[in-house]
Amino acid sequence: MSRRSYGRGRRRRGKNRYAGPDFGKLYKEKKSNRLLGLFVVLLISAGLGVGAYFLADYHLDKKEAKTENGTPTPQATPEVTITPEPTPEVTGTATSVYPDGFMADFVDARERVDAKGIYVNTAYLGRGNYPTLDELIEMLDETELNAMVIDIKDDVGSILFDAQHPLVNEIGSETLYIRDLPAFVAKLKEHDIYCIARIVCFKDQVATKKNPELAVRNHDGSIYVDREGERWLNPYSEKAWEYIVEIAKEAAEAGFDEINFDYLRTSASGSFTQADFGGLNEGKTKIDAITGFVKYACQELKPMGVFVSGDVFGTIINSVADGESIGQSYVELSRYLDYICPMVYPSHYSFGYAGLKYPDTKPFQLLLTELKSSGKKLSVIPEGEHCAEVRPWLQDFTASYLGAGRYATYGPQEIRAQISATYSAGYDEWLLWNAAMFFTEEGMLRDKDGLEAELRKDKEAEK
Repeated sequence: MSRRSYGRGRRRRGKNRYAGPDFGKLYKEKKSNRLLGLFVVLLISAGLGVGAYFLADYHLDKKEAKTENGTPTPQATPEVTITPEPTPEVTGTATSVYPDGFMADFVDARERVDAKGIYVNTAYLGRGNYPTLDELIEMLDETELNAMVIDIKDDVGSILFDAQHPLVNEIGSETLYIRDLPAFVAKLKEHDIYCIARIVCFKDQVATKKNPELAVRNHDGSIYVDREGERWLNPYSEKAWEYIVEIAKEAAEAGFDEINFDYLRTSASGSFTQADFGGLNEGKTKIDAITGFVKYACQELKPMGVFVSGDVFGTIINSVADGESIGQSYVELSRYLDYICPMVYPSHYSFGYAGLKYPDTKPFQLLLTELKSSGKKLSVIPEGEHCAEVRPWLQDFTASYLGAGRYATYGPQEIRAQISATYSAGYDEWLLWNAAMFFTEEGMLRDKDGLEAELRKDKEAEK
């Protein structure tokens, strides 16, 4: 309820106090009997006063008797002058309880930020008609946005900065779109931007070609290629894990606040199961492999002071089969990640999903359904145990490929509908995806302090 609507309600309640039947007539009838009533009241009051004296004397005697039998008599509290002391600096607390004693000694001194962010396609910044970094910064300065998810290892597998780790240099997968990574981050920090480094994990065309030892292979020794033409790092290989995490460590050292792992999965191709993993998959499922990597990454990165997040298919919230096919368990990943980021793009759901004929045309209903399911899904994690915060990826693009009548043209209304659904489901954070970085600025709140604060008051009043 807004401040304005609360005032109206209060005035209505005030009117109702005096809205009895024929209130004026009742008052006049009472006035005529005033003197007689006053005499009666005085007589009764005198009687009550005498009775109260004897009753108080009785209770005092009883209280003194109790004191003699050992019941202490309350003492008057002396006046004490309190000198305020400075609040001690918080150095961190071990608040998260992970499964099986995992990271039991980890003391969490990190500061959380409610991120409202955009994706930054580093390779296209300022090229052709694409936005420049300065233009994106200006948009964040002027709107509720406060975070960027920035490519540092992209969908092809290229590392977009000058990495120093020997394993990375050995593979030679750098493409230097960011010449000076610490300076790049420092520029964003000048504008209070929360910096998230996006690292594409297991889909990798570069490292698999230059170092086949890290790749998923066919049984004849050749590199496995799925039906989409993609090559994949071996999700069971600890050396592949190390390669990915070393890139993340350099991002952490450069000043990023968070590491975001995308393509945190195996290939969705059915033939992936029959590929050769060098025997490393014996007795392990794909979920074991991906969850194992996340545990390793968290153990290596969280003590460096960065948060760790992971992107997952939105459909795995409700479909165990979908999760098993690509190695993603919504619950198991949430036991270790700081943030889990389901990609709940309405365009990615099948026609008729959740009773919606064309989900892309119903962004609010689709997101509210999925994100409420998210809460139910994660409720199996007991209170007091670590559970990732949910920060969904929202759609800021038009999926015209779905065909006429089956999609909506996404503009300010569709963006706000998704954000509203996120808040309605009980979540405070969100990220916008547009691969070309053409974001719907008109869909963003422009008064960070005023409008956002008012929305939060309304949200608290609803609770």
